[in-house]
Amino acid sequence: MNKRQLGLTALGLTVAVATAGLIVAQLLPAADRSRVVTESTPSATALPTPDEGGAPTPAQPTPTDDAAAPAPVGPQADAIPDTDTEVGPRTSTEVLPPGQVNVTLPPSKPRSALVSLPLPPAATSLGEIVDGFPTDVLPGIPDALVDNSSVATQGDRLQATLEAKTTLGTDDVLAFYRQHFAPLGLLESPTTSTKRASTLSFARDDDSVTLSVTAVAGGSSYVLFGVFTAQG
Repeated sequence: MNKRQLGLTALGLTVAVATAGLIVAQLLPAADRSRVVTESTPSATALPTPDEGGAPTPAQPTPTDDAAAPAPVGPQADAIPDTDTEVGPRTSTEVLPPGQVNVTLPPSKPRSALVSLPLPPAATSLGEIVDGFPTDVLPGIPDALVDNSSVATQGDRLQATLEAKTTLGTDDVLAFYRQHFAPLGLLESPTTSTKRASTLSFARDDDSVTLSVTAVAGGSSYVLFGVFTAQG
């Protein structure tokens, strides 16, 4: 026989002996059974080595009692919620839709008309304020000297003109009428001015006023021209 045949024969004898040991162990009492099985089981050193021509069989590790069953892994300590821990109030950035609120605003009070019906007849006067002139809207500067005044009507439209002289300077005349027209809702438009004269325009809806002021010896000369829509 060659080395390979001898190795195979030895392996067969080893298996036969192990099988016989297992059969005998089954017939013995339980106390002796484990000892016989252990003694009859071939160890890894009984197998032929590569030098003898046999194919080596790796020895299988026998699990011990500690390795047979892996130790159970319990839950992590920090995974258990602590019900005794105080939790602060929850906050949220969610914006809730506003409720439906019906708000009824009071009706706005209509502005009173600058000029009312009935309108006066057309007229002109020198040296004084003509009858029917809208002095509430176009007042003369106190102590001013009136050159002339006039009113003219067409339907519900009224035109009024006043020319006068005052001892006030041009800036004072402009300031006087600005302060008077603002509460009436007559809004000022951009001005045009020269070295000696200035012109202001004021308007509210269909009503308008133009003021021209010129510097003269001893004070100022000014002209008021207003156009208004009268209401009943």
